[in-house]
Amino acid sequence: MRRIRGESQEGLPPVVQNAGGVKLLLRLFRLGCLAFLIGAGFAFYFLHTALTPADPEGVRKSMLVEIPEGASAAGIAQSLETKGLIRSALAFRILVRFGGQEGAIRAGHYTLSAAENPVKILDHLVKGDTLQRRVTLPEGLTLVEVAEILEKSEVCPAEDFLELARTHGKDFGPGFPENLEGYLFPDTYDLPWECPPSEVLRILTARFDEVFTPMWSEKAPLGRAETVVLASLVEREAQVQSERPVIAGVYLNRLAEDMLLQCDATVQYALGRQKAVLMHQDLEIDSPYNTYRHPGLPPGPICNPGRAALEAAVRPQRTEYLFYVRNDVKGDGSHVFSRNYTEHQQSIDRYQR
Repeated sequence: MRRIRGESQEGLPPVVQNAGGVKLLLRLFRLGCLAFLIGAGFAFYFLHTALTPADPEGVRKSMLVEIPEGASAAGIAQSLETKGLIRSALAFRILVRFGGQEGAIRAGHYTLSAAENPVKILDHLVKGDTLQRRVTLPEGLTLVEVAEILEKSEVCPAEDFLELARTHGKDFGPGFPENLEGYLFPDTYDLPWECPPSEVLRILTARFDEVFTPMWSEKAPLGRAETVVLASLVEREAQVQSERPVIAGVYLNRLAEDMLLQCDATVQYALGRQKAVLMHQDLEIDSPYNTYRHPGLPPGPICNPGRAALEAAVRPQRTEYLFYVRNDVKGDGSHVFSRNYTEHQQSIDRYQR
């Protein structure tokens, strides 16, 4: 007699025995398909949000974005999504982690566009394509003139810059005096978008050190500070490149002879303004910078000299010249040099108009 309930399956046909296994395989297959579809959907979502700009048509304008120091990838991603620059903060975070770029994003100010996809935006942030202010400082500017350019370029207020530059120069290195007149190297600088006066001065003095320190040596005719003063005179007096070392030599000759330097540029500095022609009363101004009245070099530089003027002060041309006068006949800014006062007077009569 056949048992129905509780009967062992040993006697069942093979097809019946495998039915349960087939159902399990089908169940696993369905789960696998479902998992695949979910994964594919997530991958599509990720690729779509990671590769598609938030504003493909470029309707919106580029936006100024600040990435603070120490900002996390999550915080940056959320900020970009809030500003509408990316579609999804989550997708951006995954993009950062997938690329192993956590901690690689650089702080600063950026101009970012929603017309660029998140991959490109991340590339900007990792490369540090920060927004900068390009400032050109020509040779021969005074501190006041440098401050005016910085303020006009919206780098920093002129008053704040001058206060620091005139009283805290030693904060920027042992080779600098309190007043940094003469020690701000003329050049073109790409400054950070937000650059306080202290950072501007750090950049400019570091550039001066980079150029001047290898150039100057104890073999130079004057000490470090005196060389910078002499270079500032040469910068404001010479207009022709080849004459810079000659003019530097003239001043050194006059110093050696205990003669007044009688440099017009020092009087202009003492007056605090440029005049096309100096009058006799201008030469009487009571200032330690007036080299028509006070012997020796002025107490400090009268401008910020460039490389050529610094080189001329370090390596002046040795001559017997003690005087020079502008050559108005040529009208090219060149000078005529003389060895004595008689020759100098003859040059004035011949070349001055």
